[in-house]
Amino acid sequence: MRIGVLGLGLIGKMHARNFAQTPGVSEVVLLGRDPGRLESARGEVAAALAPGAAPELSGALAPSGPTAPVTVGASLDDELPRLDGLVVATSTRTHPEFALKAARAGVPSLVEKPLDLDPDRLEALSAELEATGTEVMVAFHRRYDPAHQELRCRLAEGEAGTIRAVTGVGHDHYALRPEYVPDSGGLWLDMLIHDFDAIPWVTGQQVCSVWASGAVLDAPVHAEHGDVDSGVAVLVLESGAVATVSGLRRNGAGQDVRMEVFGSLNTLAAGIDARTPITSTEPDAPPPAPPYDVFIDRFERAFRAEADAFVKVVDGTGTNLTPPRAGIPAVRIALAAARSLSTGDRIELDGENNND
Repeated sequence: MRIGVLGLGLIGKMHARNFAQTPGVSEVVLLGRDPGRLESARGEVAAALAPGAAPELSGALAPSGPTAPVTVGASLDDELPRLDGLVVATSTRTHPEFALKAARAGVPSLVEKPLDLDPDRLEALSAELEATGTEVMVAFHRRYDPAHQELRCRLAEGEAGTIRAVTGVGHDHYALRPEYVPDSGGLWLDMLIHDFDAIPWVTGQQVCSVWASGAVLDAPVHAEHGDVDSGVAVLVLESGAVATVSGLRRNGAGQDVRMEVFGSLNTLAAGIDARTPITSTEPDAPPPAPPYDVFIDRFERAFRAEADAFVKVVDGTGTNLTPPRAGIPAVRIALAAARSLSTGDRIELDGENNND
């Protein structure tokens, strides 16, 4: 199976590494317009795949088996007919173009989130993509994360009892590069959109209303672009339970992403382990282990599971958990949070934000 990777930033190179180590993949083809950048990226991915590569390159969970070769391809138009699948890791504004191009060519794609920032355009795009009959997976990777899947299953089985409250934490270890801020989409659409997708999916409940607050407390560059570096969103679920989500663009303690569900019978959580960067002040409490450095480390299992799931979708043996339409509720929630931050109002959502 030949998998193309379009877009060679941090995410694109990670996908190239992971797919080269995924069973069923025979070749990973790097695609782009700059030959020098393509060759440089190929060298970086090859170094990550080399025997004895440092864990931060190869990944702590890197399989020990053979890896597929990573090559530099011609143009997307030339390579597309010879690809079995395409990963789109380019800038958000280009996602619709490349997703449609691949779908019309009958090539399944894994497209980085979000597929589009406007819910109405996303509705229309989803319908157009569905009409092609070609699979499109949107990279909401937490749906492929084993811990989030287990949490969803155990909640559905009633282990927690009645859900009373949910807490989501999305705290990045490092601040954004200043040049990334203007086109990032902001705290809600760029960062917390994963929480806005995961909470309804894990709990099985729609979000009915959103209230948000935030401020620039650490990095003034966010204020220059109408964004915040610290924020909280309060999501009222259809049962009346409340989910509180906090987002920080810089967390000196380390990468901290988790979801805690407080029920009438039990409390369950994904993302709490020895590396969760919380130092307890209780006497004799052990210090945390070295924390996850960045989100790629924190969600290595999820990203590798996502790659494996995509290969299975391509060969017809797997289920697409994240089709284009699945991303619409998260975009609507993120936009409601942005509007609430601007107006101070609690924003009511319509009944169309189903997140199965």
